[in-house]
Amino acid sequence: MSKVLMLGTDAVARGAIEAGISYAASYPGTPATQILEYIAKNSSVPCEWSINEKVAYEVAYGVSLTGRRALCSMKHVGLNVASDPFMTSSYLGVRGGLVLAVGDDPGAYSSQNEQDSRFYARFAKIPCLEPYDGETAKEFTKIAFDISEELGLPVMVRSQTRLLHCYSSVTLGEIRPENPLSLKKDPPQLIAIPRHVIPLHKALNAKQARITEILKRYSFNEIISGEGKRGIIACGLAYTYAMELEENLPILKVTAYPIDEALLREFVKELEEVIVLEEGYPLVEERVRCLHPKVRGKLSGDLPLEGELGPDPVLRLFGKKRNIQPEDTPPRPPVLCPGCPHREFYKALLEANPTFVTGDIGCYTLGALPPLNALDTCLCMGASISKAIGIAKQGISRVAAVIGDSTFWHTGIPALLDAVWNKANILVCILDNSVVAMTGHQPTPHLGITAKGEETKAISMVEICKACGVDSVIEVDPLKKEELLAALKRGLETPGVHVVIAKRPCVLIAGKLKKGEKF
Repeated sequence: MSKVLMLGTDAVARGAIEAGISYAASYPGTPATQILEYIAKNSSVPCEWSINEKVAYEVAYGVSLTGRRALCSMKHVGLNVASDPFMTSSYLGVRGGLVLAVGDDPGAYSSQNEQDSRFYARFAKIPCLEPYDGETAKEFTKIAFDISEELGLPVMVRSQTRLLHCYSSVTLGEIRPENPLSLKKDPPQLIAIPRHVIPLHKALNAKQARITEILKRYSFNEIISGEGKRGIIACGLAYTYAMELEENLPILKVTAYPIDEALLREFVKELEEVIVLEEGYPLVEERVRCLHPKVRGKLSGDLPLEGELGPDPVLRLFGKKRNIQPEDTPPRPPVLCPGCPHREFYKALLEANPTFVTGDIGCYTLGALPPLNALDTCLCMGASISKAIGIAKQGISRVAAVIGDSTFWHTGIPALLDAVWNKANILVCILDNSVVAMTGHQPTPHLGITAKGEETKAISMVEICKACGVDSVIEVDPLKKEELLAALKRGLETPGVHVVIAKRPCVLIAGKLKKGEKF
């Protein structure tokens, strides 16, 4: 077996490949994007960029029903989109192993919130594994498939930006053969209707004790002996921070959930003080506070509730610090790339003078920042059109919604249908740069290229908009200012739902498109 340096995302992907997956599905989202990219480029495993995370999860679940193994990966807010099938899949169970790899983003480095996916796992009553380096990211992903098949449940592997985007040493192992194909009908188990749900929920509750016993078998959570009456409970990546302290204190390493309460009680019973380190919300700390009178962590104010935990707050808690502090580093706020076509679009939009501009998620969200200051709101994927409907329905005119091409495919189409159906008066601006530029230039449906770089049908955005019943749709090159400005003014001033597609490739891939290169 050889050791190589790998990104955390690649380690998760490699673990899935070694586990013998038959399919992988994802929607691009930092910090989890590279998981599927690694599989696409470094294996023969079929995979897809799905239209959104809900579809990705449903596709992976469908693969599981055939008895084969599937990986679904996404960022934490993507799990919000996928939560509908995710929550019910734990009732119905799985056949082949199904692993959901989620990349959380403490510090919101590239996200609209800092939510903690461990709560989703607890909500769905499924196991959640939390690696602390590249080696455990790979191994935990492999083991997750075994646990999934033993329990007949999906299993979550939860990581964070710092782990997924850092290199560490990973041992490459053998690749397991695929599971044999085995698709069987079982309506009482597989159809989520009221008459089946209560028995299925009862069976899921009965599995909870087995989950605890299986997690014990793998020693995910273990007590590491040390000296003194002060102990640390370190969860996932925070275990690395605890080890770097070199304090030789007793440590309870937590890398899987749910945690056996007996283990927690055993660890804290002889301690005078317990320190809880965890990235995200104080999930474990809340529980430990029920077991011990003196607990320090996020709820006590000793560690920040907001932002990434990281090593620095932990060092400060122990009276230590690094030579170079993060605040000593000059800030580098993100900006639109030089030559980006979105810049010219926003200049024209500002000149058209809309009353209010609803924004969306993508690199074009940077148009909200100086010097453009062109957006007035941003909520979540696809919400620009929906918000514009609500604002316009209160009698406010000249409302514009700005959405990217990938986001339009992701969740913009239902909102556009809603706007037409409910007779809204809005202008929808689709910024089409031909790729998912924010996350590394993944292909989109109208580019006609799959995740594997294979040619497929290119879907026309203009025809989709027409099929939704909009009053007008026009495709314009944003560098043709007069033509673009006229289209924007006409859309703002005319009643109905009007669409302007500002179409020009991202400057970073325009040359490749001209040469017909795969990317």
